[in-house]
Amino acid sequence: MMQNIDGLAKWHKFVNDKDEQALAAALADDVAFYSPFLWQPKEGKATTMLYLSCAARVLQDFTYEREFVGDNAVVLEFSARVGSLKVKGVDILQFNAAGQITNFEVMVRPANGLQALGAAMAQALASSLPPQTGS
Repeated sequence: MMQNIDGLAKWHKFVNDKDEQALAAALADDVAFYSPFLWQPKEGKATTMLYLSCAARVLQDFTYEREFVGDNAVVLEFSARVGSLKVKGVDILQFNAAGQITNFEVMVRPANGLQALGAAMAQALASSLPPQTGS
């Protein structure tokens, strides 16, 4: 069983209340984020917060249905909607001794829902990033 669930409680506060401060507190500075769209993980708190905040805006009717708890890790099964498409997935979280999330991995199905999520995430990320300047 997990010894320190502080990060998990803060993660749920972010999901339920869209509380960015709770998200920042839940994540370790060196957190790695594994997206179903990216070949390599994204590393660091700021980048992970950007991706998770965009996902929170894009996924509608987001609900955790089941929770599987192990040693310093948890798997959270969710259902949500992207436009008219229903998706199911899991968030796989690993925690450090301080209870902060060090690894955050997302898996989503079915394929058409994943594709719709990818398109919506690309749009959300593009609108969240500052415009590029220079050549």
